[in-house]
Amino acid sequence: MFARISPRLLLTIALAGCSADPPTPPVTGSSANAPAAQQPKSTELELPFHLAPVGVPVPPLDGGRLKTNLPEGWKLLPRRSEYLLGAYEAEPSGIPRILVHVSDSPLEDVIDETSGKVLYKTLAGEIGELTFADPPPKVMEIGSNFWVQYVRPAKFHSETARQLVLETVRSGRRYKLELFVAKDDLPSKASDAYRVANDTQFLSEQAEQPAESKPAEEPVSDDES
Repeated sequence: MFARISPRLLLTIALAGCSADPPTPPVTGSSANAPAAQQPKSTELELPFHLAPVGVPVPPLDGGRLKTNLPEGWKLLPRRSEYLLGAYEAEPSGIPRILVHVSDSPLEDVIDETSGKVLYKTLAGEIGELTFADPPPKVMEIGSNFWVQYVRPAKFHSETARQLVLETVRSGRRYKLELFVAKDDLPSKASDAYRVANDTQFLSEQAEQPAESKPAEEPVSDDES
């Protein structure tokens, strides 16, 4: 014998089984294993632009073509033929550190955003754009010069690091300013690289014969993040 159910109760039960939103279909194997390139890419915020306090001046470099200042608290590494300028903040054998390299270049001077993009296309072809890390490369006016900025993954010993690079061309010479820093410290330490770039002045060529001596260990770039 069945109990009698009122029409109102039947209506209540029917409504309880309904949902305002359609059910979400299950994730199939193909979409769950979709390549990362098909997923929205999250990018870090732009590096905050400000200048670290100015420190000691650097003697003229590259035969008298360039001079600049170190950030406050930074010290010069011993000179070495592999780089034009080396500096460290805390430990000579550790990071953060700044290195400046120079090489001959057939490119025109980087004097505006247009000429900066020419330099960017050149270095992107040399390095490979897939090796860049966030934030994306861009042309920046820092002080009285234009620079191409980009970031790459790096390693220092077993530590995951970042390599912030600023490049420019002046009078047939290509200058590459590198800041090596622990990955998480990049936003707070970028101002040290910006100080060196901001204070860089390109001068007329003068004779200079730099002495060489053995420095502390130099970090290397690494495509692993």
